[in-house]
Amino acid sequence: MAVRQASGFFAESRKVFEEEVDLDIAEPAIAANMKLLEAMQVHDPENEDLNLLIAETYGAYTLAFAEDKMEEAEFEKNSVEEQKQRARAKALYLRARDYAAKVLLPKLDVTDMAHLTEEGLKEKLKDLDKDAIRSLFWYAFAWGSAINVDREDTEGLSNLPKVEVMMEKVKALDEAYYFAGAWLFEGVYFGARSEMLGGNLARSKEAFEKNLKLTQGKLLMTHYFYARTYCIFAQDSACFDRHIAAVLEAPLTQQSEQKLANTLAKQKALRLKAHKSDFFVE
Repeated sequence: MAVRQASGFFAESRKVFEEEVDLDIAEPAIAANMKLLEAMQVHDPENEDLNLLIAETYGAYTLAFAEDKMEEAEFEKNSVEEQKQRARAKALYLRARDYAAKVLLPKLDVTDMAHLTEEGLKEKLKDLDKDAIRSLFWYAFAWGSAINVDREDTEGLSNLPKVEVMMEKVKALDEAYYFAGAWLFEGVYFGARSEMLGGNLARSKEAFEKNLKLTQGKLLMTHYFYARTYCIFAQDSACFDRHIAAVLEAPLTQQSEQKLANTLAKQKALRLKAHKSDFFVE
């Protein structure tokens, strides 16, 4: 009973973290919070809300901080640090996926998603309703992100179509869920790879534009990933400049529940802008 009461408190207090604009305060605070949530989960392992809160927190933390360290090392051409942070990001994403799995897999009546065929997965997803969207989204987000940070893992890459199937189901249930996150994922999914590896620039652009429409352009991370993936792969310098400017010129106050994410987007956009010449052929 105490754990369940505390779970509600932590879910509500999440707003405090989302509105933090000092990244040096946010990172250790969120990390400490995650371990406390995991300690609580040991005493109530079947608590769906708690498992999903942990999955969401690990997923968001990894995107915000672990992947950012990986990207920073990549830009600095520090291959040893890049590989270290890449491995860490993958491990943390898989941890997030496994917490979401505690809720999602029983709903699908499966024990291992990797052994399902795409058609089998589609059949399992048919009966899911909107009550399952949270577990479905965070499972797909975490699994897809883990695969995305380690593209040398051929087994992982073979599972990407299943992630796409799950995100399609999220969109069917509620395309605006979590700041239209399924559309943002699709923009990155199709925009960060060459056509030979399954990329599709037209679909990437369409997905980014759909996300911007649904979020009214206030989620600055969408502009950042638009520039980082589609604009670079399309070699569209004007597109790159336009979306980087959209991030850097936007006020942080325009979406208070995403101040932390928007602060991070500004930091990432500044760094990407400084390295523009690394990505475009003049």
